[in-house]
This record gives sequence, structure tokens and C-alpha cells, in this order.
Amino acid sequence: MINKDIDLKDFSPVGVKTRREILGDEWFDLNMNNMTEWDRYWQIFATNTNWHTTWARGTIPVQTLSLVNLSMLAAIGHWGEFEHHFRNALERTEVPLPQLREIMLHISQYCGMATGAEIWKITRRVLKELNIDLSVLPPIDSSNVNWTK
Repeated sequence: MINKDIDLKDFSPVGVKTRREILGDEWFDLNMNNMTEWDRYWQIFATNTNWHTTWARGTIPVQTLSLVNLSMLAAIGHWGEFEHHFRNALERTEVPLPQLREIMLHISQYCGMATGAEIWKITRRVLKELNIDLSVLPPIDSSNVNWTK
């Protein structure tokens, strides 16, 4: 729970709501409760700019935004943020497992094998920690790929 002494008057209510929904109450409250005068404007900026004027616009579905985020974060090697947004995709924006697996394959191809190895390692650990049932995943159909040509 956010400290009642935290002044949110400069924070967009839409940004606060969206940030809580996508990142979770625990993460949001941790950031707000640890905010100092040093980083107060950063928190305002992130909430009002990113969460109100981007995520809350509704032009692109949040599941798609989650997939885009994962791609960009992997491409620039921000592993902590990648993990955080992978968890969000599973727990909050509810991106289907087949779509997550597919974006992982695309990231691996377009960002390179080292990036691919890192994101598969991260996601295997997260899936295990969250006890995600992977038996619901349909197998990938590779019958239309001719590997011998």
C-alpha cells in the first residue's frame, strides 16, 4: 500500500491507474514509497508520459504493447526490464503463451543468438518460478519448412 504521505497531485490519475494495472500494485507502491525529491520528477514523467500518453491511449492493445516492449528491451539488452515485462505479459496483460513463444523466436532471429540465448534463459526461469503449465502449448508446426534446401 502506498504511503499516505506521498503527494500524487502532479501525477496523472490515468497514468497512475494504467501503471498499476500493467506493473502491479506492489511494484507501483515500491516505486512511490521509495521516491525522493531527487527522483520525484522522474516518477511523474514516467507515469504521465509513458503510462498516460502511451499505454493508456488504447490505439494498440496492451497485449501487443507487451510484445513490442519485450522486443525492444531484448534488442537493447535490458535484461532486468525484459524479465519484469515478461512477467507482466504473463500475469497482467495476459499475452497467450503461443504469442510469447513466437515473439521469442523473432527476437532470437533478429537480435542474434546471444540475445536469444539470454531471453530463453530468463523466460525459462520465470515460467518455472510462476509454475506456468506449458503442456497447454500447441507444438510448433514446422511441416511447411524444408530444412534441406
